[in-house]
Amino acid sequence: MHSQTLVASHDLPNGLRVELLDVSRHYYGGYWQVALEVVCQVPLSARLFDDPLMCADARTLLGEVVPFVRRLEKMAVRQDLMEQARQELRERFERHLLPFLSNEKFPASFISSELDQRRKKTVRGVPVSHE
Repeated sequence: MHSQTLVASHDLPNGLRVELLDVSRHYYGGYWQVALEVVCQVPLSARLFDDPLMCADARTLLGEVVPFVRRLEKMAVRQDLMEQARQELRERFERHLLPFLSNEKFPASFISSELDQRRKKTVRGVPVSHE
């Protein structure tokens, strides 16, 4: 298990909250894997669905909250360059992922995509687990 340090959290205009965690770890010798993990818990809301039965189906397959997790990383970073690499990853997050997650349509689009993926797994016979 790796340690996680909260780098930043943002309350988004669409009602979501996103956290940026530093999950960097020693790689080998004097080198590190510098990694930031973006975590956003997306609640499964009835207002995302036109049909209450679809909402119930989605809750059965996905649960009440669906986690969005993305990892930004740089491998084999010298220890003296770790802060620079961390800053570059943070800037990438702010430039690309933060606007994406802030979009008003993100929650519905993300839930729909996760639901489609889960249904495909269920159809293929892959067990569905809820955490």
